[in-house]
Order: sequence, then structure tokens, then C-alpha cells
Amino acid sequence: MIRFIKRYSLYFAWVIALVATIGSLYSSHILNIKPCVFCWYQRIFMFPLAIILGIAAYKKDGKIFPYIIALPIIGAMVAFVQSLFSYLNITSLVCGLECSGETQKLFGFLDMSIASFIAFSAIIFFLILARNKK
Repeated sequence: MIRFIKRYSLYFAWVIALVATIGSLYSSHILNIKPCVFCWYQRIFMFPLAIILGIAAYKKDGKIFPYIIALPIIGAMVAFVQSLFSYLNITSLVCGLECSGETQKLFGFLDMSIASFIAFSAIIFFLILARNKK
């Protein structure tokens, strides 16, 4: 099982980035949920991952690690700060009302910022698994 996960870790990271990108675009363009400043920064770090990880997975290139690891790390840090601000109820200083409503919850209980943090963290995990792969 571990060998399977390690073998396809770039594909797993790519699928996570792709689902996050499509979900983000769906929420803003179909559901008309306006992204806040933090959400825009998270998009900046997630959207390129969907393309670059797709190419790396197709080419089975695990040597991409040093070039791409900064994107999910910085994205996770932004998501963590947004989650912290949301938890401390100081989102209105930066986010405004967009982040405080029920529209920003997945399945009614999971904040989008926490889901973003989980996605970035999972991508980091799979990239670490893929880094030794040639």
C-alpha cells in the first residue's frame, strides 16, 4: 500500500490541486461567492500547481520537488493565517463579510480556509513522497 501511494504520489498531489482549482472556480463563478484577499493569494499558489503537477505526473518527474515545494508551503501559510483570523473573529479587518458567512462552509461545518490548508498540506505530503522518485 505504501509503495502504491509513493508510486502515484504526484498523481494524488495533482488531483488534489485540480479539485481545489475547479472547486474554487466553481464557487466564484457558478455560486457567485466573492473571494477575499486571502482567498486570492491562496488561488495564486494553488492554480499553477494544477498545471505543473499534471505535467510532472504525466512525465513521472519526481525531481520537480525543489522547484515547486515553495508554492504549497506559502499557500498553506496563507490558509493558516486566514483560519487563525477566522477563529479569532478578526476576519473583518482583511476579509470583510465574505469570510464570515455560511456560504464559506463546506458541508455546513468546514471552513474554506481550513479545507485549503488541508489541501496544501496534503500536496506537501505527496510531494515529499515523490521527491526521491526519478
